[in-house]
Amino acid sequence: MELLERADALATLEACHRAGGRAALISGEAGVGKTALIAGFADSVPGGALWGRCDALRTPRPLGPLYDIARACGGPLGRTLAADAQRYDRFNAFLDVLSAGRTVVVEDAHWADEATLDLLLFAARRIGGTPGLLVVTYRDDEVGPGLLGVLGSLAAERSVVRIPLTPLSAGSVARLAEPYGMDPGVLHERTGGNPFFVTEVLADPGREVPATVRDAVLARTAGLSPAARAALEAVAVMPGQVDMWLLDEHADECVTAGMLVSEGTRVRFRHELGRLAVEQAISPVRRAALHAAALARLAAQPDADPARLAYHAEEAGDGTAVLEHAPRAAELASRAGAHRQAADQYDRALRHIAGVTGRERAELLELHAAACSAVDRNAGALVSSQRALDIWRELGDTEHEARLLARRANYLWTTGQTTAAHASTRDALALLDPAAPGPALTAACTWAAYLRMLSRDVQGAIELGERAIELAELTGDAPMLTRALNAVGAAQWFRDPDMAEAMLRRSVEVAQAARDDAAVAGAMVNLGSGAGEIRRYAVAERWLRRAVEWTGERDLDSVHGYARAWLGRLLLERGRWSEAASVLPSGGIVPARITALCALGRILVRRGDPDGRARLTEAWALAAPTTDLQRMWPVAAGLAEAAWLDGRVAEIPDLAGPTFELAVRLGHVWAEGELGYWLWLAGAGGPVSEATPYGMQTHGDWSGAEAAWERLGCPYEAALARGDSADPVDLTQALQRLERLSAGPAALLLTRRLRALGLDVRPRRATLAHPGGLTTREAEVLDLLAEGLRNADIAARLLISEKTVGHHVSAILGKLGVTSRHDAARWRLSETDMGRPASETR
Repeated sequence: MELLERADALATLEACHRAGGRAALISGEAGVGKTALIAGFADSVPGGALWGRCDALRTPRPLGPLYDIARACGGPLGRTLAADAQRYDRFNAFLDVLSAGRTVVVEDAHWADEATLDLLLFAARRIGGTPGLLVVTYRDDEVGPGLLGVLGSLAAERSVVRIPLTPLSAGSVARLAEPYGMDPGVLHERTGGNPFFVTEVLADPGREVPATVRDAVLARTAGLSPAARAALEAVAVMPGQVDMWLLDEHADECVTAGMLVSEGTRVRFRHELGRLAVEQAISPVRRAALHAAALARLAAQPDADPARLAYHAEEAGDGTAVLEHAPRAAELASRAGAHRQAADQYDRALRHIAGVTGRERAELLELHAAACSAVDRNAGALVSSQRALDIWRELGDTEHEARLLARRANYLWTTGQTTAAHASTRDALALLDPAAPGPALTAACTWAAYLRMLSRDVQGAIELGERAIELAELTGDAPMLTRALNAVGAAQWFRDPDMAEAMLRRSVEVAQAARDDAAVAGAMVNLGSGAGEIRRYAVAERWLRRAVEWTGERDLDSVHGYARAWLGRLLLERGRWSEAASVLPSGGIVPARITALCALGRILVRRGDPDGRARLTEAWALAAPTTDLQRMWPVAAGLAEAAWLDGRVAEIPDLAGPTFELAVRLGHVWAEGELGYWLWLAGAGGPVSEATPYGMQTHGDWSGAEAAWERLGCPYEAALARGDSADPVDLTQALQRLERLSAGPAALLLTRRLRALGLDVRPRRATLAHPGGLTTREAEVLDLLAEGLRNADIAARLLISEKTVGHHVSAILGKLGVTSRHDAARWRLSETDMGRPASETR
């Protein structure tokens, strides 16, 4: 079939190959011609391309495409996979293939397992430093959450090129139909211009255009011999490539007929749509028999993939075989970092658990709960852990019951059930003899200490954590030891900061020795966030930047997002607002979202952007249910500050009062100081401890507070402190500092005070209205329009909805008197050429 309407796409691929260091993402609906395009391109690539394919298994094999590529190229990559090396080593070995200048194709990424998606993200982020070309195809109408996250993470990567393919035009369909004498209008209408549909219909020109692709595909199978059709059905129940030894010689007839494609010692359907059409046409009894036969043949091989065995076992209705293979497949998936596939395999096992009782049932439920928790399927984690608890209680096994209660506390905390989480650790400890060391007691003490640290119960965290450290060292439990050290070290920030840093450093070392990257990242983040919480900014920034780099290199995106959120908060507090906004993540785990939303909200509030209050309100909706001081304090303070700047002082007691009382009860001087300061400003509280600059201000020592803020490197707070002076000279200096920060609302309050004293104060150029009459947020959106960003990209950058971006764009067009976003971008660029700076809100 002639390749039509693909010249531009082919030219783009060729340009990417010449330039090197590119990842080309080819998208389009099923059958649109992604594979045909790459095949046409690959013919001109010296040495050809290396191909890997993602299979349409409900629970795909982890890193399946990587194994396909390794079989084709061998060498170090093949040896690395054969040696069952660490995930990071496998990824680097793949990167080495690209570094050798090879062209690598990964097809059907919409079916990719979690580990393969991580591999693609890892490679695409780094390919710019190689001469290679990575080509990835996916169906744009079947993009799941995992692939969507990868595409979003790559949105700003300069080395990534997107090549969307669309169906054929009516003219091209007419050109294809002409030799067959078919009505091109009808053909285009019935196929929608999908090249695969068109091809399938034209393959049998003597028949009317089929109503569905299924009819077209099955019509082509009608000419096969009974033996060949049986072979085709056997292939149809095995997604992806099928080894020839699993079939008989009649598969050759299917290849000759064009139904299958031969690739070395394997065959596959030319199109997945064709495979599905054949598979769905097989009777249920026949289909189950085919799966049973495939299971028997594959299981006889010593290196059979447990994921495939589990798939065929379930389709064959063999529950015993499912329970044999699915847990093993889950274990391998987890080791490969494919945690979603691990959870899916445990889901599969649980569907056949009816005949399993006692310990085996409880252990399987525990594994399922842990796998669900790793991928945010928290409801599943809670249900399975509760079912396992019931079994351990029935068996009278208090050790397992207590250990699971401790682990379950983390599941409860993750879902915002803080009270229940603490109760779960208390129940675990109550079941155990404190004088009898063991895994259960170690886990109970560790998780109890960690929860208390998160709630800022410093004394409780230290006491339980030190016991957990002792137990972990006694039993050699490295995973619990690094987390216990983390819990105690993070709590010590509020007692003995030097000891905190030393313990957290040791946590990093223990985790590194155990090759526990997640624990390393967690300790690094707590080194940075804990130091930041007590305003040790040099230590905090150093560790947060290390954490961002560490997690970025290993694609630990959840912790990476939290580290970036905390770095953004630190930069906010140090007056580097534009830099802060640029590093804040757009999403992630709840703690990261709270921290990022709060930091962004406070930046916007201080700059007079009405969106700031909305961001703070959103952050509070996430923070309040946790009942944890470290989540609520910054947001409550931000809301109180917004109320002060807006003249809603009467609302401050309700916004800050309850969290202030919690801070006093827990003895957190920084939280008490900041919240107490806002209450004092509102006339709703007296002076607080002078242990922080906030407290100094409540005692009337504005100059001492200013000096303290300047030593810490907090210019906004220092300016506010000077603004407490009654001297017009001091107030004028404070105003100038706020204007340099573009802190319009606070500057306006000082301006009013100065005018009340009889001074004629005029705003600086930086605070005058936008030349186009835009708001601060509209100016920010306009800057991004000038960069060529789409609404979705702008929404991700600014942490607002795509719908809100659309409203801003409409307002911009109206105010500037232009009719298109391109005209608005040109207006913005012309303003820059005239010497007017870009928005400082980014």
